[in-house]
Amino acid sequence: MSARSRAAAALAAAGLFCAAPVPAQQVQRCESPDGKVTYSNTQCPEGTQAVRKIEPDTGPSAADQKAARDRAQQHSRELDKLEKQRQKDEEKAARERAAAESKQAKQDAECRKLEAKVRMAREEFDNATLEQRQRADRKLRQAEDQAAVCKK
Repeated sequence: MSARSRAAAALAAAGLFCAAPVPAQQVQRCESPDGKVTYSNTQCPEGTQAVRKIEPDTGPSAADQKAARDRAQQHSRELDKLEKQRQKDEEKAARERAAAESKQAKQDAECRKLEAKVRMAREEFDNATLEQRQRADRKLRQAEDQAAVCKK
């Protein structure tokens, strides 16, 4: 499981924990004759009178909780899908890089061969007798023409 997937799962679990119903307690607003206000989740303190009861928030309904769980699961699936696509894209890019490097290595090896051929043809031309010079010159020009593609 990737780090994003673990994070999404943890987030979803935290959301479900927070959405769990908590037993609600009723709170009362209590006022003393001199106007002092206190709040209590039990009976009002002595010398004060309950003015009104404050109903606690009941929290999300079961339908809201289910919808939140469904959204969290959907987001987790989407995150997994994106992660898989990212991995595929990275693998494809790695394959393309490897193919390009292999092609470049082959081209480099071929260029080294052509450069060696030019060196040999130049040596042959330099060492050729007068009768062999014309043939050696053609051979040298041909080798240089072939090696020219490597200089581009």
